[in-house]
Amino acid sequence: MDGNAIDIHLDNPADELNYIGDPSKENTQWYGYPTCYTVWKPDTITDSRFTVGDQFVLTPNSTFRDSTCKSKSTAAKLAFQAHSAPLDAVFNKNSTSLYVTFHGSWNRNPATGFKVVEIPFTKVGNNYGPKASLAQSNSTGYKDILWSPEVEHCSTSQCFRPVSFAKDQFERLYVTSDSAAEGELLVLGKL
Repeated sequence: MDGNAIDIHLDNPADELNYIGDPSKENTQWYGYPTCYTVWKPDTITDSRFTVGDQFVLTPNSTFRDSTCKSKSTAAKLAFQAHSAPLDAVFNKNSTSLYVTFHGSWNRNPATGFKVVEIPFTKVGNNYGPKASLAQSNSTGYKDILWSPEVEHCSTSQCFRPVSFAKDQFERLYVTSDSAAEGELLVLGKL
């Protein structure tokens, strides 16, 4: 390392999708926070070689290094672009898709988020998990299904800013948006 500081905050650390297990059972796993962070864009971190989904320490020391994260922390199941701000998630009826609201960035230029994404899921043993691997998060991990056009012009006071989901008895999926000007309620459906 040459001692020069590099700003990585536009693309790292990633937001995460973690599997925390059965809520009726005690979970003793540690997912890294606030010491270990997940990589979204490896080429912006120049002091080590990383792939998408690896974990890193902002300031390595004698107690915590990047390798410590790998050995002690439970890795995410999927990574999301930094500053996406995922707020809510809901499965479809047969658990083959997880829908996630990306509320959007407030301190990233250009902006990111301001959309609803769909994560394909599949059965893995007795549980369900993302079809894509952690390393594939930024290529095939999820797809945009509802988004603000020209996201580079979005802010906290304009554009679609999805917050939360609700389902009705017919499995219709409602999504709320909370731009600072006024709120919105949309219904998602397939054509």
